[in-house]
Amino acid sequence: MESRPEQAGAEHALVRLQYWPASHDVHAPDNWPDSYEFETVEDAVAFAMTQSPAGRDVAWLRTPEGEIMKAGQIRRLWELRRSH
Repeated sequence: MESRPEQAGAEHALVRLQYWPASHDVHAPDNWPDSYEFETVEDAVAFAMTQSPAGRDVAWLRTPEGEIMKAGQIRRLWELRRSH
């Protein structure tokens, strides 16, 4: 997982699931799009893997600690969860 520098006034109490075009760099300086907010990483992963919001692209997830999970990492967590 990668970390994004803290944004001024950003709250990291919730897990945030956001969607970007596949060509976007998560470290770009522009603002992150509106997010879907979840209490747990597990809930956010389940949503990302079972829902397909209209007009959205690749899922990215920010943990409460500010770590960034890309689509491949989200998919691996889903597969691990389903195998148990």
